[in-house]
Amino acid sequence: MYFKIGGVVGAIAILLSNGSAIAQDAQRYITVGHDQLGNSVALDTKTIQGTTYKLYGIYGDGIFETTFDASCKESRLFRNRIAIYSSDGQLLQDDQQKGEIAFVADSSPGKGMQIVCQKIGARGW
Repeated sequence: MYFKIGGVVGAIAILLSNGSAIAQDAQRYITVGHDQLGNSVALDTKTIQGTTYKLYGIYGDGIFETTFDASCKESRLFRNRIAIYSSDGQLLQDDQQKGEIAFVADSSPGKGMQIVCQKIGARGW
């Protein structure tokens, strides 16, 4: 798959589409699952702020970015935003509808939450 994307969006798309990226990007993005087509879903470790984190995945010719907020103590997970970017990095859709989603340990958001909660040293994680 070929992408004409620059900057961070391009690095994410390349990493997710074929698993190859420079070592710095490979350490930044941790694969936490796969979508129905087998494409990787990755946690962006550089953008973790407290218990807020972002997951990225392939969406058509571009990528999606989903922002979550975890309540580690209560094992609750909240979706804050979904953004979809085109292959040239332009924002196509921005859904800022917030709401709680079920915490499922084996899901991509659940695995991301586990990493985030461990990183902050939350009890029981």
